[in-house]
Amino acid sequence: MTKAFVAIHCETGKESQVIRKLDEIRGIKNVTGVLGLYDVIIEVESNDSITLEQVVTRYIRKVPYVLSTMTLIVI
Repeated sequence: MTKAFVAIHCETGKESQVIRKLDEIRGIKNVTGVLGLYDVIIEVESNDSITLEQVVTRYIRKVPYVLSTMTLIVI
């Protein structure tokens, strides 16, 4: 099992919309809105690192209003 936290910066005022969309993505275990440099922190789990990479690049980064991400893989 591969686990990561992804910090997301999104367009100002669109945080709630981003959070709702992220809640629909398979593999995301927890979605939390935060204040600071990033707007949302999510917890992602997958069977392996390749699948985790695909979740981030194919789904999370394609959510409307997501401007950037930072992925922190748990060791």
